[in-house]
Amino acid sequence: MYYLDLSQKISFAECEFRKFITGERHITRKWDKSVLLLVFKNALYFEEDGKEVCVPESSWYIQRDNLLQRGNVGSPAPEYFYIHFDGKYLNDTEYTETTLPISGKFDMQTIYPLVKELYENQNDIKNGTLYGNIVFKYILLKIKREFETTQNGLAYQLNEYILNRFHMSVTIKDISGQFGYCEDYLGRVFKKQFGITIHQYITHLRIQKAKQLLLCSTKSIHEISEEVGYTSHSLFYKSFLKIENKSPQQWKDENRSFMSGSDMGNEH
Repeated sequence: MYYLDLSQKISFAECEFRKFITGERHITRKWDKSVLLLVFKNALYFEEDGKEVCVPESSWYIQRDNLLQRGNVGSPAPEYFYIHFDGKYLNDTEYTETTLPISGKFDMQTIYPLVKELYENQNDIKNGTLYGNIVFKYILLKIKREFETTQNGLAYQLNEYILNRFHMSVTIKDISGQFGYCEDYLGRVFKKQFGITIHQYITHLRIQKAKQLLLCSTKSIHEISEEVGYTSHSLFYKSFLKIENKSPQQWKDENRSFMSGSDMGNEH
C-alpha cells in the first residue's frame, strides 16, 4: 500500500474540472506528475500499472507519477476534479499522522468550495503558485481528517454488516460494492481495528455457527455447510479442518460423545 508523504515537499502544478460523456475512456499515458482525482458524480474507471481501478462517487484517488494509465473500458459519465502535483510516497508502511492513503472518501460539501477556490485562483500571475500550494495542502489535510474521523466508524459498520450476512454467500467484492470503497482499503481498515482480515472473520463466524449446528441439530453436514454460507462443501471441509484440525464429522462425533458422557455423569 502506498501513502503520500505529507512531511515531504508537495508542489501544486495545475487543476481542472472534467466531465466525461457516457462510455468515454480514460486517456492512455505515463505522466511525470501525480494526479489527485476527486470524483463528484458517478464513477471513473481506468487501469493503472496493469491493475483495474474504480473511483466511486465522493471518493478520491491519487495516480502516482510515471505509472502507465489506460482506459480499457468506458466510464458512466463521471464528473470530477483533478489536481496535478509533485509529491513523494512511502510503501509498506503504517498509516501515520504524516501520511495520506492514495484512496478514500471525502465530503462533497467540505471539499467542493476548496477546489473551486483553487481553480479560480490558479492563474493569478502574482500569487497563483504560492496560494495554490496553500489551498492544495489544506485540501489534503481536510480529506486526511475526514479519513481519520470515518475510519473507526467504517470498521464497526463493516463488522455489523458481516455479522448480519456471513451465513450468505457474501464476498469481499460484494462488501466493496455495498460500501463504495475498494477491497484493499476496506481490508486495511478492518484489520487495523480488529487485528484480523475480513476473510478470516467471515470464516471464523461460519465455523462457529457450524459447530453450534453440528452439536444441536439433526441436519447433515452438507446442509450445515450451505446454511452457514458455503456454496462448496469441499471448501467448508477445508476451512473446518484448517481451524479445528478435525473434519466436521470427527469434531461432531467427539463432541457429541463428550456431551453425552457429561450428561450421564450429572444424572448420577
